[in-house]
Amino acid sequence: MIRYFIKYYIYNGSTKLFRSSFILPLTTIFIGCFVMMMSFAIMEGFSKEISDTIYFFDKEHSLTINKKEFLNHYNSKHLDSLIFFLRDKNYFFNSYEDRLMFINNKEVARVYGIDYFDNFKPNQFLIDNFSNQFYKNNIDYCYLGYNQSMNLGIISGDTINLLSILDFQNTSSFPKRNFDVKGIIKTNIPRYDNSLFIPMDSLLFSKNIFLNINLKNAISKGDLAILNSKFKKGLSYNRDVHLFSELLYAINYEKLFYAFFGLFIVLISSVMLMGFNISSIITNISSIGLLELLGLNRWCIGLFYILYTFSISIIGFFVAFLLFQFILTLDNNYQLMSYIFDPSVYFSFNLQLSNYVVVRILFFTIVIMLLSTLYPLYKISKLDIIESIKSKG
Repeated sequence: MIRYFIKYYIYNGSTKLFRSSFILPLTTIFIGCFVMMMSFAIMEGFSKEISDTIYFFDKEHSLTINKKEFLNHYNSKHLDSLIFFLRDKNYFFNSYEDRLMFINNKEVARVYGIDYFDNFKPNQFLIDNFSNQFYKNNIDYCYLGYNQSMNLGIISGDTINLLSILDFQNTSSFPKRNFDVKGIIKTNIPRYDNSLFIPMDSLLFSKNIFLNINLKNAISKGDLAILNSKFKKGLSYNRDVHLFSELLYAINYEKLFYAFFGLFIVLISSVMLMGFNISSIITNISSIGLLELLGLNRWCIGLFYILYTFSISIIGFFVAFLLFQFILTLDNNYQLMSYIFDPSVYFSFNLQLSNYVVVRILFFTIVIMLLSTLYPLYKISKLDIIESIKSKG
């Protein structure tokens, strides 16, 4: 039985070559699966690198407080109780305000004023780090974005002067502060590389309207109901919504586009295989009739076509998977993606492919390919044994 299967479906004994009806669908399945694996791995790795960077500064879940509206209905003690509630429930990560300020009277930069600044440790983004022992007395430290560092010629250890613009009609309302630069942050995201990060200063940010609170995780429905009942004015809960939400959505849509492109290639293989199966039925119609006459029922004959399709799907998928694993090994050991995507232009990222995605690719490949056997099985069910045997003559 196995020899019959190999003879009629895989290997042509007369030409000593694999049958084109086996090689061509196998090749397209391999290409389609490989395209899906690589596209998902690239976009997942790229997306993870971006999201990890963004979520360090702006968490996936956050609260935005309009202080002007909030304090019109409540007072500063209510704000303290809100933060205490978030801390007590282990939601609170940090809070910050941001506004434009002058650096050394030369450049305008976005400045982040961060509460509990000692807990702000952007070590993974630092290109250098200034030792604490060289700090000047009574001067706080800050972190400067890479682009601002290049524009101003400032390095770690330098002292910078900040001037906050609070009221253009009153020049005396321009408070100033000096900070030592502890490190230079490079994220490859302009919003952060053009910014400055300092400890929260009530004077520099005295006329700010919005306070942002980063949360460690999503607020439960019960706790959210408590917040809404206590603080109805000036408080908004941001869930999966931030400055870069559209960017991450666009990456997910692009990921789906490449996935559909790979599925389209597999679909071509499915149509191709259906054509080969129908051609095989027409060519071997007399042999099929003879096998049925000898006692092999039509279900068993149809099972050969199902087994043939399933074997092509599995072989094509695993060849693609092995090639992907080889490329993944090259990327882990030799940073292959850095040669394709220049880290100075793009992010430096690693290929990422979850087992969940691998299983789904295998599932959809098998389903699409098995659908190609439906019409050939229908053709077999309509064969007339006598006419099939007569066609041999």
